Amino acid sequence: MKLRHFKRKFNVDFKLRVINYYLNNDISMSKVAASHNLLCSQISIWLKLFMEGGSEALKPKKKGRPSKMSKMTKKDARKILKKESDEIAALKSELRQVKMERDILKKSLTLFGPSKTRRKQ
Repeated sequence: MKLRHFKRKFNVDFKLRVINYYLNNDISMSKVAASHNLLCSQISIWLKLFMEGGSEALKPKKKGRPSKMSKMTKKDARKILKKESDEIAALKSELRQVKMERDILKKSLTLFGPSKTRRKQ
C-alpha cells in the first residue's frame, strides 16, 4: 500500500457497494480492503455506522460548531433596516415635539411665573 498525504472522500454509493460486497461474499475484511484500496478499520467503521443508522449514517456531516446566528439574506436585511430607520424617524419627531412642549412650558413659567403674592398669617 502506498502512503497517502491527502484525505480521500468517499461518497455514500461507494461505501454501500463496499459494505454490500463484504456482507454478500464470504471474504475477509482485509481482502475486501485490499481489493478496494482501503484500510480494514475504515470498512469496519462504515459497517458499524451502517448497522446502527442505515445508509443515512454514511452521509458526510458538517464539521465545526453550528452557527448561532441564522443566515440573513439581503432582502431580509433591507426590511430590518427600513423598519429601524422608520422607528428612528418616529422617535426623532416625538423628541422634537417634546422639546417644543418643554420650551413652551419654560417660557410660560418666565412670563407668568409663580405667584408673588402670598397670604400672611
